[in-house]
Order: sequence, then C-alpha cells, then structure tokens
Amino acid sequence: MSTETGGRSTPSDMGGLLEAAPDAMVVIDHTGTIVLVNAQTERVFGYERGELLGRPVEILVPVDLHEVHRRHRTDYVGEPHVRSMGSGLDLRARRKNGSEFPVEISLAPLQAGDELLISAAVRDVTSKRREERLFRGLLEAAPDAMVIVDQTGTIVLVNAQVESRFGYEREELIGQSVEILVPERFAGMHAGFRQGYVAGPRTRPMGLAGDLYARRKDGSEFPVEISLAPLETEEGLLVSAAVRDISERRQMQAESDRIKDEFFATVSHELRTPLTSMLGYSELMADLEQLSPQGKRFLQVITRSAERELRLVDDLLTLVAIEESGLTIRTATIDLEPVVRDAVEAARPRAEDVDIDLSLEIPGFPLQVEGDRDRIGQAIDNLLSNALKFTPSGGSVRVRLRVHGQNAEIEVADSGTGIGDAEPSRIFERLYRAGSAIAQQVPGAGLGLTIALAIVEAHRGTISVVKTDKQGTTFQISIPLAVPVEAPVIPLRRAAVEAG
Repeated sequence: MSTETGGRSTPSDMGGLLEAAPDAMVVIDHTGTIVLVNAQTERVFGYERGELLGRPVEILVPVDLHEVHRRHRTDYVGEPHVRSMGSGLDLRARRKNGSEFPVEISLAPLQAGDELLISAAVRDVTSKRREERLFRGLLEAAPDAMVIVDQTGTIVLVNAQVESRFGYEREELIGQSVEILVPERFAGMHAGFRQGYVAGPRTRPMGLAGDLYARRKDGSEFPVEISLAPLETEEGLLVSAAVRDISERRQMQAESDRIKDEFFATVSHELRTPLTSMLGYSELMADLEQLSPQGKRFLQVITRSAERELRLVDDLLTLVAIEESGLTIRTATIDLEPVVRDAVEAARPRAEDVDIDLSLEIPGFPLQVEGDRDRIGQAIDNLLSNALKFTPSGGSVRVRLRVHGQNAEIEVADSGTGIGDAEPSRIFERLYRAGSAIAQQVPGAGLGLTIALAIVEAHRGTISVVKTDKQGTTFQISIPLAVPVEAPVIPLRRAAVEAG
C-alpha cells in the first residue's frame, strides 16, 4: 500500500488510495502522531484535517482510554502486523464535540522508506450495535430457551431461559459444543444431523412427535420441541434453535388420557348391561305372535338402534383395552375370502335399508394370512360401516379382495362425498371426525378407523386412504400373505351377496 517516488514513499502519495476508502482512514507514525487522514475521517469525527495532522492519535480516543491505548500502540509498533479490532469488543472513539461512538478498527503496517507508518481503518458501528442490542433484547424476551450456534456446532449465544431450563450459567455454555445440551445416547446422532442441517439450512420444527429430549447440567433429561432457523451474518452461517420444554404438556396429556380412558371404561360397562338386556327381550318379543305388523316394525327399529349403540360401546371397550395393554389377537392360518364375504353379508341389510348397491370382487383361489379371523372381520366391518354412512342413497360400495406381490389387499370403495379437507392420516386418530362428517351430521364417534388401524398393525399390515375426492373414498388394507401366491390366472369374479 505504498507508492515510490525516487525510491521513497511519501504520505501524500497515498492520499488517493485513502480518499477512495469507505471507512475513516488514519495514518500515524511510530510515535502515534497523525500524518494523514481522509475525508471520511473529517465526516465521522467532525474535525478539519488540519486540526488532526501532527496531533497525537489519542485525540480520537476517549480520555479514560488514553493510557491503555498508548500501551497497545507501543506493543503494536514492536510487532506490527495486519489485524482487526473491535469485533466482539467494546471499542469506542471520540468526536471533536466530545461524544463517543462504538467502532471496529483494522490495523496495517505501511513501510515508507525506512519509516514505519500504521494505517487504521475506523468504522462507525453505531447502527450495527443498535441492531445487536435489539436482537439481544428480542432474544432475552423470547419465551423459549434460545441457543445460537455456529457452523461447527459451537454455542455463541444463549438467553436467560437457557440458564433457567438447563441449569447452566451462560459463561459455562459459550464456546462449548451444543452436544453438551443433548443426552449422551443421542450425541453422535445429533452431530451427524447438525452437519446435514448446515449443508442444507432451512427453517424447520423438530420433536413434534415427542421423541426429542434435552439434558440439564445435573444430567436429568426432559422432552422438548425444537424450531431451527438459519441466520446469515458477516461472520458466516449461524443456526438459531428455540427449545421448548414440553414436560408439563406431556403430563397434562397423560392425565387427560387417563381420565378419558376411565370415563370410557366406566360408561361402556354401564351402558353395555342395559343394552344387552334390551336386545335379549327384543328377541323374545319378536317371537310373540300377538305383535301386529306395525309393532314388529317398531321392534325392528328398537333392535337396530340397540345394536348400533352396542357396537359403539364395544368399540369404546376395545379402544380402552388397546391403549391399556395393546391389542390381543389369536393368530392362525386363515383364508381371507370367507372373512371378507361374511363381513359383506353382514352389511347387506344396512345397505338395502338405504338403497346402496353393495358388491364384492374376489379371486378364484385362497389368500391365506396369519391372523385373527374375528379381529380382521372387525376391521372390515368398521370400514364398511364408514362407507355406508358416507354414501348417499342410490350410491354404491365396492369391496375387492386381491393379491399384490406378497400381500393380500382388501379395498373398500364408496361413491360418497370424500373426506373433504381432512388430512388422510388424521382420520385414524382417536375421536377425530372430519369437517364433512360434522357438516353432514353423520352419526359416529370417531373410533372405528382408530380400531381398524390397531387391528391391521397388529397383523403387521397397513391401512391407508388410497383415493378420496368428490366421487368417493377408497380405503385399502394390506396384510402379508402366509403362503406365497403365484400371479392369478383366474379372473376376478363379481359375487352377488345375498341376504342371509
């Protein structure tokens, strides 16, 4: 950064370069005397350059820092090198009017012949410091524990919530690897995930399924949800992690589930006894010859209503049993064709009552699985019940049994109105009811699909919505075959299912 004139550099030769610099440029000699400044220096400090040339550089330094500055300057002259100052430090400069402002400074030695000069680029970072204070204020005001790390996973900033949640003083965390906050059994996995995130940073939530844990200073763990966000800075990429302790939420959810399960069990048992009695007496009354045709119709209505309520009670009992101890199944090698046929036959009266065409397609050979005949039948019953409820009069419900690869597939397709805007995976949640079901006032408690899911998963199978639109919905159950089946050579046949 020097020019040569007759073999010697002069300060005036550097004037053009200094004037073009975006920062205030101050050049001093080894004694600390100012020998050159640029226009930015005049603008930033409020001096005319004539007021600065020949003066000690300490004129630009707050009075309380003069002695410290002289020592640093002497040390620098003894070992001159390019270096920056002020990044992360609280450096201040002083204007002509005595006001002070934060700065960052870059130093560089200049050789003017045999004379050492020192160039100082002075940047006013008032705006930057104001933004930093605002950012830190927002960080401290955040309701979650906020941890900011660099690309290597080193913690560079935390807020008071981190100290409160994790039990550390912030000085114990700054400069440490973020894995200090991760349970040891997850540390290796976390490091790999962190490296992957840096390669493709994006805003994303984590732990919504409740499978993330954090570690306090005392070694105890607690469940968390985390939101990650990339921050581009002058120093490079930083990653902000908002860590939310969900311990209280998990406890409340567990207590809520316990109370709900107790309620289900109690109500179910209290309802089942009178319903069973009602059905028993209904059967006895149906045999009475004294009943008029109108009386028999009334009795059929009572019986169907009691049977429907009994199915609901049984669903409640099944759901409670599943959540308390899992689903119990008694497996054997069974042929799915009679299971599916029986389910369709059982649904036929309901289909006829509402004028729905119910059909069945089956292969011409056995499809054997290891399963519980009654439970698989129950899952199909629930799908059929759903299909009949959501299909308008004059519509159709088609049941199809087929082989696909090493699995047997059961499809239940209706011509109803679809599940609307509901997320297909959500309709399997306990007590969930789609908005379309509520709007159409379709009866139901949101239990059938939850039970069907539990039954299918107990058979190592899957259940899913493979189609849904305004023309209808198709559910598909897939269960592994116990005995492999060659590609079918006999075409599917449509079976008319007769009542009785």
